[in-house]
Amino acid sequence: MSRLLPWVALFLPLSAAAASDRYIPYIEPLHVAQQRTYVAAAPQGDDASLEEASPEVVMPIAGLTVGLSSEVSRVEQVAEDRAGPLSLAETQQQQAGEGQLKQFGYDIFNRAPSTFAPVDGIPVPPNYRVGPGDNLIVQLYGKRNVEYKLLVTRDGNILVPEYGPIKVSGMTFDEVEAMITEGFERRVIGARAVVTMGRLRSIQLRLAGDVVQPGVYTIGGLSTLVDALLSTGGVRETGSLRRIQLLRNGQRIATLDLYDLLLRGGSGTEHYLRHNDTIFVPPLGEVVYVTGDVQRPGIYELLGETTIGQVLAMAGGLLPTASLEDSHIERIQPQGYRTLVDFSAAGGDQAIRAKAVRNGDFLRVLPLEDQLESVVLLSGHVDRPGGYQYRDAMRFSDLIGSAEALLPGADMAFYLIRRENPVSLRSEVLYGDLTAALEQPGGSADLTLAPRDQVFIFDLSEVRENTLADIVEQLRVQATESRPAAVVSVRGALRQPGNLPLQVGARLLDVVALGGGLLPRIDMHYGIYVRTRSPGRYVEAHAFSLAAARENPLGSENPVIEPGDRVYFFSEQQARSELLAEDISLLREQALYGAPESIVTVLGEARLPGTYPMVPDMRASDLLCGAGGLARKAWGVTAELSRIGADNTGSGITTHTALDSVELLAICDLKRRSERGEISREQYLAAYTAEVSNPRLQPLDQLAFSEKPGWVEQATVVLSGEVQRPGTYAIDRHESLCSVLQRAGGLTVDAYAYGAYFTRNSVREMQQETIDELHGQLDDLMVELSLSHSFNNDGKSAPEWAGKQDYLKAIRQLEKAEANGRMVVDMDKVQRCRSRDELALEDGDALVVPRVPDYVQVAGQVYVPTSHLYSDDRNIKDYVELSGGSTVLGKLDHAYVIQANGEVLNLKGGRNSSRMARKSVMPGARIYVPLNVDRMNGTERAQTWVQTLVNSAILAGIVL
Repeated sequence: MSRLLPWVALFLPLSAAAASDRYIPYIEPLHVAQQRTYVAAAPQGDDASLEEASPEVVMPIAGLTVGLSSEVSRVEQVAEDRAGPLSLAETQQQQAGEGQLKQFGYDIFNRAPSTFAPVDGIPVPPNYRVGPGDNLIVQLYGKRNVEYKLLVTRDGNILVPEYGPIKVSGMTFDEVEAMITEGFERRVIGARAVVTMGRLRSIQLRLAGDVVQPGVYTIGGLSTLVDALLSTGGVRETGSLRRIQLLRNGQRIATLDLYDLLLRGGSGTEHYLRHNDTIFVPPLGEVVYVTGDVQRPGIYELLGETTIGQVLAMAGGLLPTASLEDSHIERIQPQGYRTLVDFSAAGGDQAIRAKAVRNGDFLRVLPLEDQLESVVLLSGHVDRPGGYQYRDAMRFSDLIGSAEALLPGADMAFYLIRRENPVSLRSEVLYGDLTAALEQPGGSADLTLAPRDQVFIFDLSEVRENTLADIVEQLRVQATESRPAAVVSVRGALRQPGNLPLQVGARLLDVVALGGGLLPRIDMHYGIYVRTRSPGRYVEAHAFSLAAARENPLGSENPVIEPGDRVYFFSEQQARSELLAEDISLLREQALYGAPESIVTVLGEARLPGTYPMVPDMRASDLLCGAGGLARKAWGVTAELSRIGADNTGSGITTHTALDSVELLAICDLKRRSERGEISREQYLAAYTAEVSNPRLQPLDQLAFSEKPGWVEQATVVLSGEVQRPGTYAIDRHESLCSVLQRAGGLTVDAYAYGAYFTRNSVREMQQETIDELHGQLDDLMVELSLSHSFNNDGKSAPEWAGKQDYLKAIRQLEKAEANGRMVVDMDKVQRCRSRDELALEDGDALVVPRVPDYVQVAGQVYVPTSHLYSDDRNIKDYVELSGGSTVLGKLDHAYVIQANGEVLNLKGGRNSSRMARKSVMPGARIYVPLNVDRMNGTERAQTWVQTLVNSAILAGIVL
């Protein structure tokens, strides 16, 4: 075992020495073998021992490591493509084949040999030719027990002790065994002989032709032709795998077809080699290219294969997805051009397989059409979505069975079918009533299905537009100028608005079901659908009544909706002009010169005033009905219809016509009753068609309803704090604060009337506008201030820098400030209830009367901003001194006092400022000492303005 053939060692563990360098033993070339020390015999003719271990010739294993293949097989790829959910989508079947076809069989030489490697210890075949270098083991047993190890010498003899040389070279092992056994048993009476082969000889081999490594090699004596090819690198891709020749003594004794081994595992490939044999690989022969849906696409060499069937057999056969009838051959004609030979007229599978192939043919095996037939798909809110077999005359109820097949929350009023028109090849949709279909199988709601239909069951909570988006997109793709996409835009008070697929001939109520049904409090008597006419893209509007449509579902009251329509459903309180804004804009834009826009307007005290699209034969009552009727504060006596016209000179004039608003409202009521079937349509039309009281409208007409004279909205004020009966009080128009206080029983004995806090909403809005303006001014000033040298000068003193930071702090406080709407009110005058001092109240006014406070607050540039106990013998200066006095940056003569009632007392710049500083303050007052501006250059003036605005901010954020 120490002298295993080198290529056998590929499958043995690496030796310790070899493993360190990542080398393995490999076959040795001839010049190495000639240098080995165990040459077969000595010069004198005495055979030398062959037991001496030979030095191993090694080669790197780089490139010979074979890993497990992760390539997906063709059959696995088919399974992967089909394992997903069933789909009716069709893909285009391209005639392109594999990106790169490989020559079949050559990859066997690109990996390390495995089962072809000879292994020591295998039985010697009976036809093995014994030659010089072989070892024979002869064992005698019986009367005589002895074992002989005999080496075949150079001259072909074995030297048997006691008997002399015996010629064995050239004989088969069976012949040698028989000769030795018979000879020993004849010469030694009572003994039996057993002959086996010991170590086998090495032989020399030549490789020539289109092989990877031509040359002379030393290999094992039991090697076959296949073993030699695998061990020496194999055949080049320019060489033939089907006509490999074994030459011996100048004669070809065998031809190897590797396809027989690779495709059929042929046993006829075991051609044993002898010393000085030559393996010759001729050039590649005729080839045919096979691509597409076959098991093994590739380039195959021809050797007697003349038909398509034989070529397909070499390629492993067809995949289940292959369509041989749709396949073809690309062939090179003798004239030098290429052409296609298809099989459409070949007459069946057998005839196609019998067609002849030629050298250079390119066979494309195309797949079946990617189309799922005789199937119905069920999608949506069901227990088992997926594909189901189609049967003749199959209906929706046959597919669903019962309501138990649905998940909870399914829309029981609607289902949709997507169908492919077999003639036009366009998609279309059908609507059905799910409940009616299950309750009455075979009825009109139980639609008959067709092959490849896709049935949708909807969840009430899902966004239906998203579910049907793919169908909508497909309908839009197949649209043309003369045939718009079968899509309807449903907007407004439906459960599932959006762009949805439209059934041919669908009516208004069908669209309601498509949109998931109506929302609560929908207007059942007014809706709009807008239609775009082609050619010209002219937009027109039409009105509808859901109540009338339900009363007469087969009549014009339930209009047919056309592709591209936009259908608007309104709730009772919805601002309709906003929802209609897009189409109103289109109506304005399409108006040509001399033609007014087809819009009308409701002004004033209608419930839903605004601009509306004008519909055919529209009258004044229609506009009032569409606007929801009159508001409760409308003057129900007259309405004014304003119309733009022209006088005799062509100048534009506006005419005004008075109408009876009560009569218009009555006509609206008659319309609703007629639509509900409570009165006859003739009764309604008699009032509706009265031209004087209910005139026809024209484009740009305006219908105005005025407010009822003396109308007052119910208003309230809130009294809280130290009031005898605090609470919310309803007030009359022009009622005063004194009057409401009297109704509330007046103030309590603990009330601090001077510090009353009165707020008003209108004042709050005005103050907020002021604060917003201050924000803008401060932003601009802070940019200038931050860029100034003096503001950023590191040489500033610490107090100066602290002052600048105070600016920033005050500005940040202003950004958080919100107006409170406080007004300064003199409660002493209010409580006297004199007419000249009366304060008229507004809706939302509020009065808070606090208890008498016992503190005065000091803030701003003082050392300890805090609150102090009130004392009537202290003045402003005293309270400032109690807080440590004014800081270096403080300006006492610019201080101001915010009294408890909201008044502001400013001490700045007057001749009596010193006297005012000694003035007493009221309980609850706040004294504020501002910053002192020390320089007046350009930047400092900006700082001064910042200070001014900050002071204003304090007033806005605290005083207001």
